[in-house]
Amino acid sequence: MFLHRALHPQDDRSVVLHQGKFKKTASLSEAVFMITGMTIGAGVLGIPYVVARAGLVIGLLEILFLGIVMLFLNLMVGEVAALSGDNMQLSGLAGKYLGHTAKMVFSITFMFGSYGVLLAYIVGIGDAMAALIGGSAAMWSIIFWSLGSFIVWRGLSTVSIFEKTFGFFVILFIVGLSLYLLPHISTVNLTLGSAGSFFLPLGVILFALDGAPAVAEAHALLPKQPRLFRRAVIIGTLIPMAVYFLFTLAVVGSQGLNADPIATVGLGARYGGFVKILGSLFAIVAMGTAFVGRGTAFKDTLRWDHKLPDWAAELTVFVVPLGLFLAGVTNFVQILSIVGGVFLALEAIIMVGVYVQARRHHTARSNAFRLTHPLWLELCVLTVFTSAAVLSIIKLTI
Repeated sequence: MFLHRALHPQDDRSVVLHQGKFKKTASLSEAVFMITGMTIGAGVLGIPYVVARAGLVIGLLEILFLGIVMLFLNLMVGEVAALSGDNMQLSGLAGKYLGHTAKMVFSITFMFGSYGVLLAYIVGIGDAMAALIGGSAAMWSIIFWSLGSFIVWRGLSTVSIFEKTFGFFVILFIVGLSLYLLPHISTVNLTLGSAGSFFLPLGVILFALDGAPAVAEAHALLPKQPRLFRRAVIIGTLIPMAVYFLFTLAVVGSQGLNADPIATVGLGARYGGFVKILGSLFAIVAMGTAFVGRGTAFKDTLRWDHKLPDWAAELTVFVVPLGLFLAGVTNFVQILSIVGGVFLALEAIIMVGVYVQARRHHTARSNAFRLTHPLWLELCVLTVFTSAAVLSIIKLTI
C-alpha cells in the first residue's frame, strides 16, 4: 500500500510497503538503470565471438531483430506485473495465472538458467581480472564471487544504488571503447554471412538481451505508476540493444575472426595500454553489476514466490554456482549459448502463456500499461523463442 508523501522536504517521492519494508519509490532513471544494469553483463562480451563466425551483417541484423522481440517480451511482463498488483517475480506470476504446475516448471527452468547466468559471470570476471592485474583467473573468480554474494546479501536498496551508479559507467565504458575501435574497422571484416549462419549467435544474443526478471524487479519500486513504468521498460530494453550493436560493429569490424570469446580480453592483449585497462574494467563492472542484479532477482524469487527464509534463499543462490565453477564448468561461450537458447527461451514461452491468462483475468481492469495488438506480439515472441529452444536442444544432442 502507499503511504503519505515522505516527510523529508528534499525528497517528495512516495513510500511503498515492499516485502515488509518501507522503501521510497524509484525515479525513472533508477528504474531504467535497474533494467539496463541487470541486462548488460557477460553476454555482450561473448556476442562478437559468435557474430564473427556467423557474419557481421547477419549478426547485426540479428541483434536488432531479437532486441525488438525482447522488447515485446519485456512489455508483456511489464503489463502482467502492472495487472497483478502484487510484488512477485516471474515464477510467482506463472503460478498465479497458470497454476502450481506451471509455477514449478518455470521455477526449475529459472533456477537452472540463473545458475548458468551467475556461473558465466564468475568465469568471465575471473578471466578479466587476470588479464588486467595478473594472477590466477580461478582465484579472482572466487574473490569476485565473495564480494558479489555479499552485495546481494545486503538487499534490494543496496542493489538499486549499485546498479544506478555502475550501470551508467558500464554504458560509458562500452561506448568509449567502441568509439576508439571504430577507426580500426577493416572492410575485410564486413562479411555478410549466410542464411544458415543466422542461428549460430542465437543463444548468446538472447542471453545478452534477457531482462525480464529486471522488469518485475523494477515494478516493485514503481507501483501504481504505469506510464512511468512503461517508459522505463522501453528505454531500459532499447539501451542494451543499441550498446550491443555498436560494440559488435566495432569489435568484429576491427578484429574479424580474431575476436576473443571474452571480447575485451582479446582486445586488451592486442592493443594493450588504454584498451587493456578500459576493456578489462568494462568487463569487470558490467559482469559485476549483472551478477548482483540477477542474484537479487533469483533470491527474491525464492523469498517472495516460494516463501523460503532469507538464509535458505541466500544459500541456494550463492553455493551452487560456486560448486559448478569448482567442478570445472568454465567454458564461457558455451554457458551463454545453453542458458540463452534453452533455459531463457523456455522461460519466455511460459511468460507468453502468463500474459494471455492475465489479460483474460483482468479484462475489466483499467490499465494504462495495456498493449495494443497483443495477438501479434504473442505470436512473434512465441515463434522466436520456440525456434530458439528447439534449435538449441538439437545442437546439444548432435
